[in-house]
Amino acid sequence: MDAFYCFCFAPACLASDLRFDDCGWEDPIEIRRLAGLDVILSRVPLGRFAGAEAEQRLADLEWLVPRAQAHDRVITRTMERSTVFPLTFATLFSSLPALALEVAARRRALLDFFERMAGREEWAVKVSMDRERVIATRMQSLYPEGGDVPAGGRGYLLKQRRRGEAEQAIGPWLKGQIGCLDEALRPSCETLLIRPLRDEMVASRACLVARDLGPSLSEAIERSREAFADQGLDLHCSGPWPLYSFCGTP
Repeated sequence: MDAFYCFCFAPACLASDLRFDDCGWEDPIEIRRLAGLDVILSRVPLGRFAGAEAEQRLADLEWLVPRAQAHDRVITRTMERSTVFPLTFATLFSSLPALALEVAARRRALLDFFERMAGREEWAVKVSMDRERVIATRMQSLYPEGGDVPAGGRGYLLKQRRRGEAEQAIGPWLKGQIGCLDEALRPSCETLLIRPLRDEMVASRACLVARDLGPSLSEAIERSREAFADQGLDLHCSGPWPLYSFCGTP
């Protein structure tokens, strides 16, 4: 049994010469016009993404990652031609009529989304921390005379106490640094969202940016990156991405 895998919705304006052959997706991809909107979709075996065996595959990163990357490449390719409403990985519909009904039910909200988001991009800004470097800079800030410690056990205990105080100071200091970053980013962003933290990140932001303000955002990020580097913080920026953080559920 087959299903229709949907990548994204777009206004009814996509040219027929839009191609996805080099995106890494294993099945043919097509553009269908349904309920007055364009839908990027692929006919796939249902069992690939649904069912007990599919659950095991979806838990296998070697299987999942290249397909998730291909999913994003298809959406990014469509973004080159139009504003898009991205759908999450493995969004399936049982039939074209079922998909058409879904598009028709959401059509008004989708058209509003396309109007509001025209010419906008999503950029990701994340901050990671080298904890040992940060502790060292906090100790230097708290105790500029740090070298003046007695020798032996007494000196060791003093260093440990100072290290503990420096570690306790990281939280308030880091909050202030991230606040400064937010203030630096806001002038270039229409919306700045706090995103959940993953891996070793200490801050994660999604920036909704008008394309003509992209250079301004890049300049703000570079200034902050230079300031952060001396403090043991690393600033990471990537994009443009599909508007996942700002699409909600029309």
